[in-house]
Amino acid sequence: MLRLVLGALRARTAQAWTVFALALLLVTAAAAGPWYAAAAERRAVAADVAVAPATQRMLSVRRQSDTDGDATVALTTFRAGVERLLTVRDAAPVLGIAVSMSYGSGGASVVAAYRDGACEHMRVEGSCPQAAGETVVSGATAAAYNLRIGDTVLLSTQPGAPQERLRVVGRYELADPAGLYWANPLFRRDRSVAADPFFVAADTFASSRFADPTFDYTTTVPAQALAGGDLDERLRRAEYTLRSGGYYLVAPTQDLLARIAADRAAIRRGVLTGVLQAVILCWFALGLAGRHTAGDRRGDVALLKLRGSTRRRTLRLAAGQHLVPLLAAAPAGFGLGLLLGHVLAGAPPSAETGSVLRAGGVAAGLALLGGAAAVLSAELPVLRAPVAALLREVPGRRRGWRRGAADAVLVVLAAVGAFQLGRNGFAAAVPVLVAVLLAVPLARLLGAAADRAGAGALRGGRLRLGLTAVQVSRRPGADRVFALVAVAVAGLTAATAAQVFGDTARADRSGQELGADRVLTVQAANPTLLLRAVREADPTGRYAMAAVVDDTSRPRILAVDASRLAAVARWRTAYGPLPALAAPPAGSPVAVTAGPLVLRARNTGERPAALAVHLQDTATGALGTVTFEPVPAGEHEVTAAVEGCAGGCRVTRLDLVRAAAGDALTVEALRQADRAVFDSAALGDPRLWRAAAKGPAMSVVARQGTLTLAQAPAPYRGDSSAYPIAAGLPLPVVVAGEAPEAWRLGDPAVDVFGSGAVPVRVAGTTGVLPAAGTAGILLDLDAAQRLGTGGTGGRTEVWLTAGAPASVVAALTTAGLVVLADDTVTARADRLAGQGPAVAARLQLVTAALGLLAAATALAVAVAVERRRRLTELRALRRQGLPAGVAVTAGRAGYAAVLLLGAATGLLAAVAARLATGPPRRPFVDDWQVMPAPSALPPPALAAAAAVALCVLGLSWWLTALPLTRHLNAPDTAQGPSR
Repeated sequence: MLRLVLGALRARTAQAWTVFALALLLVTAAAAGPWYAAAAERRAVAADVAVAPATQRMLSVRRQSDTDGDATVALTTFRAGVERLLTVRDAAPVLGIAVSMSYGSGGASVVAAYRDGACEHMRVEGSCPQAAGETVVSGATAAAYNLRIGDTVLLSTQPGAPQERLRVVGRYELADPAGLYWANPLFRRDRSVAADPFFVAADTFASSRFADPTFDYTTTVPAQALAGGDLDERLRRAEYTLRSGGYYLVAPTQDLLARIAADRAAIRRGVLTGVLQAVILCWFALGLAGRHTAGDRRGDVALLKLRGSTRRRTLRLAAGQHLVPLLAAAPAGFGLGLLLGHVLAGAPPSAETGSVLRAGGVAAGLALLGGAAAVLSAELPVLRAPVAALLREVPGRRRGWRRGAADAVLVVLAAVGAFQLGRNGFAAAVPVLVAVLLAVPLARLLGAAADRAGAGALRGGRLRLGLTAVQVSRRPGADRVFALVAVAVAGLTAATAAQVFGDTARADRSGQELGADRVLTVQAANPTLLLRAVREADPTGRYAMAAVVDDTSRPRILAVDASRLAAVARWRTAYGPLPALAAPPAGSPVAVTAGPLVLRARNTGERPAALAVHLQDTATGALGTVTFEPVPAGEHEVTAAVEGCAGGCRVTRLDLVRAAAGDALTVEALRQADRAVFDSAALGDPRLWRAAAKGPAMSVVARQGTLTLAQAPAPYRGDSSAYPIAAGLPLPVVVAGEAPEAWRLGDPAVDVFGSGAVPVRVAGTTGVLPAAGTAGILLDLDAAQRLGTGGTGGRTEVWLTAGAPASVVAALTTAGLVVLADDTVTARADRLAGQGPAVAARLQLVTAALGLLAAATALAVAVAVERRRRLTELRALRRQGLPAGVAVTAGRAGYAAVLLLGAATGLLAAVAARLATGPPRRPFVDDWQVMPAPSALPPPALAAAAAVALCVLGLSWWLTALPLTRHLNAPDTAQGPSR
């Protein structure tokens, strides 16, 4: 039997190679699925971890306890207790101690803290605390409280309690504020405290004045724990165990774990959908190839029956001709599948390699069994047919009810499947099912329509059209080829459209979240320094723009250098028209320099009142405060010394201090040497002064050349500041989304950079803003910093165009900015492309291409098998006088028409599926919907899919039909019968 099988294979090598090729595609698709899924999950987890905020990768174990006079021993004991109970941790934990304290006579809430290696993650001016009683303070805290190195600060557990004296030995700035080290909010400033933490040496906590400090053990969740899938359960067990031991676990990993789980589900769902589509198409193509090759062996089967061969022996011989190429393709397809998965997604975790290989082997085996069943089922009608039917050259009419019933069942199943899968997260399969829904009925109509058209054309003398239609109507497999082509083209079109849709959506999201082609997150002491550095680095304003994003504000605040917005930002139509935000200066006060500052004022109260003048260096943005001696009742001149201000300072606000309720101080002059900082015209101009716009505020009255500051009565006492208006008010802003709730009850106002509430006017509204999203406020950074008091209040950034030269970035660092992060739209889009939906879409595009190759192979089989019969028929017609051109057209155009009609049906099915199911879900695990969705049916994607499908299918048809053309054009074609 084996010799007979091998002989049959040698006699029909083309058919054997066809089955081998289809089986190769089948096993490749099946084996690639498990490998790709495992490797893609690994990469998706790594991508999720890489882009997750540092706080989501942190675990913190805390406990309130006394140091018992030895903080070092207490920390060692605390660490041992935690590590005895906590199993999810890395090898380099960070220990710390923090306690809430009151600072100064006002009782401002601050945090005193110690942390292992804190100075290694700071830029310190001065020295680090080495002994008890030493502290370092942040630059912002030093500016706010006018602290210098060498000063003494007094901290207490509460106002009136015994105070701990600490000497300031340095000022610090965080070196990596977005890094893992500073992810723990216990050691960062929040809204409940007035200043950044005061970092001290561990021995400082030996003092009994630091009562009940909080010990902290911070660790990072290991990557293998995040990838394991059981971290949530492990953390719940750890929390229960730690709580029973008196510890408190802070594990803000829920969002990251949810994102990882969603990525995994999307990858598995997408891989299953894509692989099943390719496998089913390959099964259908194998069945179609088996049907055509079985028809070509009708004479062999008839001869075996005439010689008395049993049905079982005939079946074994026929099956052997298919099983040999199927089995030969198995190892090659398995290797190609693993290679394809590795090229597309890399390697799976080493611990899972064995299970992945087993899963790939099982998938390939099941796919191969299905393929064998499909190809052998096509042999059964031939094996059951009588000898007389087998020897007929003309196919019989198809009048059986079974096929019609099968087609009806298939259509019903496709309709139900499209409805159900579209609702259950398998929307990628809907276009293929819609293609089945359209192609099966149309295929049934194809033969009847061709029969009628052919008869009519022949009667009318249109030989090309008539013979072509007759060729289609007389081919029993043409309808199946039509359906296979339609389904394959629908799958490729849908996968291509999904890929283009995803790429566009990721680019849109990246551009919106960044705001510009390239964004540098920088560390700048204040907006003034940021603006100056950017303008010096790019004096033309073509490449760089300063920006500050305050994510903590509700709504979010985006402040940009409005003069450069049009040139630098990626401004999209979804943001609305480009706004005019620049606010001109409201006045030109004389800059304050180093030296004596003279105040002439009149105190109308009975007790002395003092005035504090807050200054900001116009070059560096550094803050300073000059406090005058209290002014007794009556009119007096007092003098105070101004230090620094080498480049000139501006007055940010005047504070009335040490004044009782109802007291008033009238400022008549503020001068330096022979220059007036505020002359009588400026002091008496009500357009140049304002009080706080929100909450209780003191009375600020500018008239008759003087400025009067009157403290409100005790129940209504609030803000005691008068702000010079350095920019035109109200400040123009653009609002995204709904206006803040507070604006409905009062005048619109925004608090930016510690300026208090600044009156604003809405210059425009939109649905979304760059970097701020669907709920944000856009305003001019230059105007805001002129109105502010020197704080940043957000994330400082430099937005760059795509063509910004490297010299601009170098100039930024030279100007004093520290680059903390560098991101681009392309890099962010690439990171988003590592998420589950994008990963699944890539495999679906590849499996759709495999399905198209299977359809092209089946088409080639159909054309090749029919070629001999068509050649015999057309040669006979040529001998009867049929022109060669007509014969060639009739021989080749039949399946060309099937190909074109099938491709058009597939394209129509993909479009109809998208129109029926509505816009697709965004290709993000968090279902981000800030920007308007791009087109779900992008014309370039449809055109590309149609072009690729026609090229592949057309090339298969052309190469297979080429011998027919050559034979029909031979010189002896029209001669008599050959001998």
